Amino acid sequence: MPTAPHLTLGFLAPAICAKYFRMQLSLFEDNRTAILLNIAEEYLRSGDLPEALAVYDELLSDTPGDRTVIALREQVDSWLRPLSAIAADPADLTLLQTAWERLDSISVPALHAMVLELLIEALDTLPDPALIFTPPDFHLGQMLLRARRFREAADAFQTALANPRIPKGMLLAWRSDALTLAGEDARALTCCLAALLEDPASVDLASLRNRTVRELAASLDEALEEPIEDRAAWLPVWGWLHDVFPLPPAGIGKPSTAAEFQSLLANADGKVAGIWYEMLGYAERVRTARTPAGFQEVAAIRRLMKQSNGFFFACYLQKINARN
Repeated sequence: MPTAPHLTLGFLAPAICAKYFRMQLSLFEDNRTAILLNIAEEYLRSGDLPEALAVYDELLSDTPGDRTVIALREQVDSWLRPLSAIAADPADLTLLQTAWERLDSISVPALHAMVLELLIEALDTLPDPALIFTPPDFHLGQMLLRARRFREAADAFQTALANPRIPKGMLLAWRSDALTLAGEDARALTCCLAALLEDPASVDLASLRNRTVRELAASLDEALEEPIEDRAAWLPVWGWLHDVFPLPPAGIGKPSTAAEFQSLLANADGKVAGIWYEMLGYAERVRTARTPAGFQEVAAIRRLMKQSNGFFFACYLQKINARN
């Protein structure tokens, strides 16, 4: 029979835990089942599956028909061979990915935590672990998120941006999730905005952890008469209109006249949202500058905004008129 890996996960050594609970067992025989379950749990936390199975066998010798114990034993036994294979070859990504895909099927908390830590440890031993990715979500950052190691997850997603084969919008959205869960809301919003601008098609709005952005997306759905496929791409615009996202800053290489924006729109190939967000920033800069030469530019850029999307232009006018 294969043996499961023995991990060093920061838990008490199983022999010490077992000895402690065995002492309890001699004192509190009337609570034998609960104490034996605690012993089995400690063995699971330490990665010693054979010892955990032996404890379940001891429980079943007391109550052979106990369905709860039978189910626990079957689940633990089903992981004995896969974890032994990983222990023998922790660099086998196929084995790691298979275990990751099965993780949600584990209903035993101690076993779930142990397998998750084993996967993290195995990936960490490989070169550039944060650059390893298999769709849809086999990634070190996702494992760290699941383990509630949020800042480490955010760092892993940041490192993964160096891998051109991973969708950047998705990674930035995942990093926003990690920062949100870490309580860093301002950085999370900045990261989410970058995701929506960088690669909105790869951002799963429904799975975002940031409540502000989810509510923003929901409010856009309510405001639109008909759903739009590229609503993620329009969220930066909608976000500014609702004081969630900032305007895009001016920069070298960006359009600086309405005529340049018109040329961009003529070659937009249906991807208007990103250009519109930049037009929004330009429109506000020329409007607030209030220079004599700027009045014509204000009129010209507003015509482009209205022609390219009447709905968002009407919302824009409503916002600036309310301010005035």
